[in-house]
Amino acid sequence: VTYDAVSQKAIADAHLITHGSAMIPTYHFDKADFVVGIGCDFLSNWLSPVEYARQYASKRKVNKEKKEMSRHIQIESLLSLTGSNADRRISLKPSQLGLAALSIYNKLTGGALATKSTEKDNALAEVAKELANFKGRALVVCGVNDPAIQQVVNGINAYLGSYGTTIN
Repeated sequence: VTYDAVSQKAIADAHLITHGSAMIPTYHFDKADFVVGIGCDFLSNWLSPVEYARQYASKRKVNKEKKEMSRHIQIESLLSLTGSNADRRISLKPSQLGLAALSIYNKLTGGALATKSTEKDNALAEVAKELANFKGRALVVCGVNDPAIQQVVNGINAYLGSYGTTIN
């Protein structure tokens, strides 16, 4: 018997549905030029925070050889360590994080999955527009423990070509 105080089972369940294998993938923040976090404090307490913090920091350092740093947008309810390090933070109610993922998916893919609007729809449309410019170099991560929301995030990452580049 294993007790997991902070379960990530939704990620494995979503990958079982979308990829045919119940797994938690490896995320590569060091290969992402654009990161969107949805309710996910990956620098502090999500999956492998020490590894992710090191990778994230490597993409945020600017020097003579590397003149640009990665872009980061954080969508969350409460201010987190990750949110405080983001270039832009969009604050939503916890009940709206799934709607935010759906909104980004719809705007990005031209899809029409049923969704209610949030008070931040314009900001989410901008996120989707910016994500579209980073195909193959973007990473969207989500800490919401709901398989349905994780499936939407998997769809976003699949559309962006993140699997095989920023996600293994």
